[in-house]
Amino acid sequence: MTEDLKQGSKLGNNELMLRIGRGGMATVWVARERGRDGEEDRLVAVKAMLPELADETEFVTMFLDEVRLVRAITHPNVVRIFDVGDAEGVMWMSMEWVEGESLHTVIAEAGKRRAIPSELAVKIIADAASGLHAAHELRDEQGNLRGVVHRDVSPHNILIGTNGNVKLVDFGVAKAIGRVSEATRAGQLKGKFGYMSPEQALGKPVDRRSDIFSLGIVLFELTTSRRLFRGEHDIDTLKLVIGGPIPRPSSIDPKYPPGLERIVLKALDRSAEQRYQSAQELAEDLRAYLKSERVVVAQTALSGLMKRVLGERIEQRRKAVRGALRALASGHASPSDLLPNDLAFTPTGQEKMSGSGVSSITGVSSVSNVGSPSDSSLNLPSSPSTGGRPSSGFSSPQPQLYQRPAAGLGLGSIIGYAIGALGLLVALFVLLFMRH
Repeated sequence: MTEDLKQGSKLGNNELMLRIGRGGMATVWVARERGRDGEEDRLVAVKAMLPELADETEFVTMFLDEVRLVRAITHPNVVRIFDVGDAEGVMWMSMEWVEGESLHTVIAEAGKRRAIPSELAVKIIADAASGLHAAHELRDEQGNLRGVVHRDVSPHNILIGTNGNVKLVDFGVAKAIGRVSEATRAGQLKGKFGYMSPEQALGKPVDRRSDIFSLGIVLFELTTSRRLFRGEHDIDTLKLVIGGPIPRPSSIDPKYPPGLERIVLKALDRSAEQRYQSAQELAEDLRAYLKSERVVVAQTALSGLMKRVLGERIEQRRKAVRGALRALASGHASPSDLLPNDLAFTPTGQEKMSGSGVSSITGVSSVSNVGSPSDSSLNLPSSPSTGGRPSSGFSSPQPQLYQRPAAGLGLGSIIGYAIGALGLLVALFVLLFMRH
């Protein structure tokens, strides 16, 4: 039935408005959730599973169970799930609408200008780790851990909003996919093998430390601009995950900060016992590293990154959603009630819209891996190391990405000023001599 889904179709209490992605597992829509019991309408993201998955009885059962379980996760760095259901053979779930893009898309677009500054990369991973920890700590009414493991931590499932918020998405889905038959599973995890932990690649039981390894891979790639595990074929990639070399980041960039290298290598220890034992430990170490480098990364820095890199795309989608709202107008809510009223989210602040309109965003997912480019398209350009030094950013004029506490002048600065003053005196002397 998902092939017949169109603007105006209803899944549960959600009215589909605009399809923003399609992948090997689902289609993703921006939808309007009708207000209930006096509540106002709101925008949500709806993921509708593809028809072939509905034939997998074990998948259907586990999908519904897992999504109902992770609905209880409430944390600023985790996308909230509102509802889940099965309507006429279509499994779906509705979740918080995040106006932004996946980290995968941000990396690809930023790479056309300059790699993401390392300070922002550390901030992104620290926030994602905080969200992971909240999910891992989910407990039942008796206070027992529910054993939540994401199993699919990758740039595709880390979202960055236009407000600079970092959010994880798709908890529980990978576990459900594990129950799909081999014939149906083809393509479901394509491109994700390079972000598995060794124990997951070997088919062993996994716990929270598996997610930490996966997040360590993302951190490695963001700060070195190199893919860690990527073979010519999926089997080659899995072999690399299980036993391939994990280079020291400093072997790639001699100026790579030693403090950050220690964190990366601990997260990527193939022995789960030697790895970080909780995502919270990883987040704390990353924030302590920034503090030791005397760098403070504000959330507005990530918002500025999104505006510079993806402003026009986000504004095009915003305009398309407004158009869909007008098309479905029924007196419940006007477009201005559900979307921001600011002029635009473009780099110039002017309204811009390509002639292609909605087609410019079709197939691009801002909610999950659905509709994302294949794994091989993740192109990471070279990036300067941090070393506590400012990054040059993406465009001019360059807004302040982070703040460094003020410090006194060093000896080198004093000497430099003295030389400059002496040169000025010599120049004045020569000028006066020539006039006489």
